[in-house]
Formats: sequence, C-alpha cells, structure tokens
Amino acid sequence: MAFSLLPRSLAALATIAAVAVPVAGCGSSSTSSSGGNAGADPASALPATAPFYLEAQLRPQGDLKANVESVAKRILATDDPSSKIVSTLDQALSKKGSHYRTDIQPWLGNRAGLAVTAMGSGGAKADVAAVIASKDDDKAKAFVAKQQQGAAKAQYRGVSYTYDRAQDMAATVLDGEVILGTDRGFKSAIDATKGGSLAEAKNFKDARDEIGTDGLGFVYVDPSRALDLALGAAGSAAAGQSASLKSLLAGSGVRSVAAKLEVAQDALRVDAAVLGRKAVTAHGDAAGAAASVPADAWLSVGIGDVGGAFQRQLKQLGQAGATGGVDPATLLQQLKGQLGVDVQQDFLSWMGDGALFVRGTSMSDLGGALVVTSKDPAASQRAIGTIRDLLTKLGARPGALRGGAGAEGLSVRTSGIPEPIEIAAKGDRFVIAYGRAALDAALGGGQKLGDSAGYKTAAGLLDGAKPALFLDTAKVVRLIGAVAGGDASFAKAKPTLDAFGPLAAGSATEDGVSHVKVAVQVK
Repeated sequence: MAFSLLPRSLAALATIAAVAVPVAGCGSSSTSSSGGNAGADPASALPATAPFYLEAQLRPQGDLKANVESVAKRILATDDPSSKIVSTLDQALSKKGSHYRTDIQPWLGNRAGLAVTAMGSGGAKADVAAVIASKDDDKAKAFVAKQQQGAAKAQYRGVSYTYDRAQDMAATVLDGEVILGTDRGFKSAIDATKGGSLAEAKNFKDARDEIGTDGLGFVYVDPSRALDLALGAAGSAAAGQSASLKSLLAGSGVRSVAAKLEVAQDALRVDAAVLGRKAVTAHGDAAGAAASVPADAWLSVGIGDVGGAFQRQLKQLGQAGATGGVDPATLLQQLKGQLGVDVQQDFLSWMGDGALFVRGTSMSDLGGALVVTSKDPAASQRAIGTIRDLLTKLGARPGALRGGAGAEGLSVRTSGIPEPIEIAAKGDRFVIAYGRAALDAALGGGQKLGDSAGYKTAAGLLDGAKPALFLDTAKVVRLIGAVAGGDASFAKAKPTLDAFGPLAAGSATEDGVSHVKVAVQVK
C-alpha cells in the first residue's frame, strides 16, 4: 500500500515555508499589520499529541540571515539565490494564479510549523496540519481564498474554513495564523487553539529549552507516539514486534528527541538531543577508532568496545522479548552446539574498539575494511583458525591470504564481486577487508585519517564533540561521477554536490543530556 504523507497542495506550501522562504524572504521586516501576528508560535495551534513536529524560521535576521544567504549562494551556485528560488516557487504557485512576491511575502510571518497528527484511514495517508504565522490576516485570507478556489465552506467549533475534498485540504486564517491540513489534521489544530496545544506540553517545552530556538529549523519527536504511528502504518506486518519495540523504548527512558539546524558562514550543523535517556556509561573510544583508519578513507565509522557493545545489545533484546522469549545465552549455547563456535570465548572476549572504513574513487580501486583492536592478540590469531573451520563446515573453500605480510589469515571468494574477502590477524589488529589494497592499508603503519586536513576541518565544526563518523563528500562525488559517467541528472546535480566539504558526526553529554552533533562544510 502506498504511503502518501502530504496532499500535493499542502506539500507545496510546506516546502515553501520550510525550505525556500528563509532564502527568498531573507531580511524582510517582521512587524505585524492590523489583524496579524508576525511572531505567532505555530506550536500553539498544533495538538500536544503530535508525534512529529517540524518548525522553520521564515525571516532570519542578523548573523543567521547573513549565513543563510552565504550558504545558499554556494549550494545553489548563484550570486542571487533569492531570485532563483522565487522563480521556482512561482512555477509551483502559477497553477492557482499566485506569485510569491505579491501573494505570500506581504503577509508571511516569522515562523511556520508542520505536524503529523495521526494515521489516516487504513494507514494509507498520515493526517497532518501546518501553521504559518501571518503578519497581515486580510492578505493571508486573500491568498488562502485563491488557493482554495471551488472548495466548500464549512464550520468547526465556531471557526469558518474551506475544505477541498479532492485534495483533502482544509484551510483558514485565525488570529494571526494560517492553519491548513487534512480534514482530521486541521480539526486537531483547531482543537489545540482551544487548549491542549503542543506549545503547552511539558516534554515539548523541555525539548525547546534544551535545544534552543535560535536555529533555522527545529524538529521534535515524541518517540512513544511515533512508534505507535509507525506500527499503525505497518499494520499486521509489525504485530509480532510491537510489544518488543515498546518494551525497548520504555526501558531506554527516552521521553523526546529534538534537533535544530544551525547555519554558519561556511557550514551546516545539526544538534540533536535525546531527553530522558537513562545515563549510559561510555565504553571504549569510538572517535579514536574512527580517526585511526588509513588517511585516504572517505568513510569511517568508529565503534567503541565492539565485543561489549554486542553483548549489551543482545542482553537488551532479550529483556525486551525480541529473542522470542529465549535467553540470549541459550541462543549462543545452541549456536555452539550446532556449529562448534563459542561466540563469547572465540570472538567477543578479545574484541576492543573497531572501525569500518571505505576508500577508493572508482570501481577499480574501491575497497574497505572492518578493523577491530584485539585485547588478546593470541586469541584473535586463534580466531582465524576457528573461522576457517566454520567456513569449511558451511561448504566454503577458504584460500590463502593474498596480502598482509606477516599476518595470519585466509581469503574467501564470493560470486558477484571482483575482489575476495580477506580475513587477517596481525599483532593487535583483526581485519575483515574487501580487496588486498584495503587489507594492506588496514594493517600498515601509514598516515591516519585523524591527521588529514579534511578530518580536522570536519572535526572542528562539531562544537566540542569528537567525530565517530567521517565522510569526505568530495571523494564520494568523484566515485558517483565515475559510476554515473555522462548521466544528465548527475551533471545537473554536481554543482550543488561540489559545494559540500567533509562531514562529521559525534556525540557529547551536556548537563546530563545526550547530544548527537552532525556538521558538514560548505565550500
């Protein structure tokens, strides 16, 4: 069954409000005319029960305004991003005879919000509502009337509105806010104006206080209600996992997740906070592992304490009932009986920090590896023999290791891929690699990613968090170009892709709250 989140008309308006307008209308006055409220809070007209909420600043000021304009010029590859965006908006609006400069900009307030309120009938479509601050209600009403031409007039709880049944779109202008949405989503928004709004909800207020409202965008998620929404959309397919997923969520203690989009002069940053999460002791050094891979890697993902992380995750799944009521230790014991492998003793016991990396900018030199630091080199050496015996028992034919001078290992060929999988142990490193070059790089003592200029640039954008993930977007674009060849769609997108530099992500704890930070350079 197809899942359509937004009616087409509402999708167009939401796109205008959340993405394009901050550039198209950057720097305009935010004062209100008679009958409007430029500073209206969109969350005050959306229900407290909304599982998802997205908010955008429509008229950024000061440094944020300057940064948005600077970044937009580079991403859109033009010295006049406002005109380029307005032209695109006008094409979308032309079907109803509207234009951004004359029909939207004169009434547009400071913020807009969009909420998913519930699942529609049968899970085929979500109920949504959007609220856009209006600084001139008369002009806003004129725009809504033009967009809703031919729509039926109706009333709900004393509020007059229009409803386009074909588009399932209701709209009105009420006390400085343009309110629109699907039939049920719209009515839930009107209910919220009478009391019980999202802006009044404690978890939402806590999330705003933690993240702040100074970014270009803000996202709020109620995990419990979001899970219910997802399970409702999945229907019977997820029935068997419903209790386990809810138990996992309840056990985590997470009350809400919030994030904001920050725009710097030369970067985009996302700061996400997980509120209510039970204190988690950091294990291992994921950031250190990510930084220790070969310097030419374009992707690196660090994992702290691989063996311990696996055991803790398995234990959580067992407690949540996700293992079918069977104790995880029993499952591992059954595996030992069937295959002769003691997962805990043969593998997990010696696994320390690990990192996954990928390198290469063409299909001919593409490769990568999982590198795990061994806490017991003798045990990780023995693991090679265990893996060889297991593969043989399963019908594979492991061959001699092709690279990794001085390493103990084996090689496995798989149909469909040109390079073999190399598995090796040397000193305190255990490596599973695709391709000999990646194996040699993983076991060698060459330059490390953490010393590269791109890594240092990306790490410097994270506001104190240490990167456990790194992505060199320029190298990724080169790889895509090598695969795409002369593809017209790629050629059209390349100037925008070329505007992005390295990306990094990492976690930090601020005043007892877990934060995840992501940043990408804009060149």
